[in-house]
Amino acid sequence: MDWSVLGFRSLGEVMNLHPLAVHFPVALFPASFLLYTLGVCLKRRAWCVAGRACLYLALVGAVAALWTGDAAEDSLPHNARIHRLLETHEEIGVWIVRLAWVAAAWSFAHRDQRPRLAPIFLLLLGGITVLTAQTGDLGARMVYVEGAGVTIAVPLVTGETGQAAPAAAATPADSASEHEHHHGEHDDHP
Repeated sequence: MDWSVLGFRSLGEVMNLHPLAVHFPVALFPASFLLYTLGVCLKRRAWCVAGRACLYLALVGAVAALWTGDAAEDSLPHNARIHRLLETHEEIGVWIVRLAWVAAAWSFAHRDQRPRLAPIFLLLLGGITVLTAQTGDLGARMVYVEGAGVTIAVPLVTGETGQAAPAAAATPADSASEHEHHHGEHDDHP
């Protein structure tokens, strides 16, 4: 392990904090949906309680993701194509938060932890999960396909631009001997 790369340095290097918040709703809405579905279908009270806890945490995460995303929007350099993706991504995020508030409020109306009108509740929670996956896909397309908010990586990694890599891209741990040491572990890329 290379201890010199640790220390949460990206917090000072990334353009915004949105990437830190988005993973919570992406993980927790599907977990809530799965746990609630199993709890309702198998009549497991504890699984419904776990689904409810995941729902509340997912809602908090979705609000944080929406807030950090809104704060990041103006600081993110982007073109017209990224702007269209960004606006759709944001609108779906707003709907996720709205629907999650409805689901969280609904979760208080239960009998023995099973939500009232459970099939409709599960349909709502499933819809929120699909919307979360869709907005995650849009975010991934903005970053990984369109390059929104990403320092130009390919030239820095491969060195194929014909220009010298910026000094900030190199660290003391990025020496030739370090590359030789790990060369056998990564034969699938240069």
